[in-house]
Amino acid sequence: MSESATETWERVSSNPDPEDDLGYDLQALSIITVGDRNEQCMVMPSDADHLENDEFLVADPDLVCDLHERR
Repeated sequence: MSESATETWERVSSNPDPEDDLGYDLQALSIITVGDRNEQCMVMPSDADHLENDEFLVADPDLVCDLHERR
């Protein structure tokens, strides 16, 4: 019998490891400020092999932060 979503949620660590617990494949990112007044940032994979049409995002610079500094 499969466990319920609630049981799964309760079993997961409150501070999961991104790779081991969540299966994320962490990649280095490059942040490039664009626009005449640096009003947007492009967040792209550092490795050109991972750069495809759907592997980047554009964001307001005020919304971009280093997560290691936000712990």
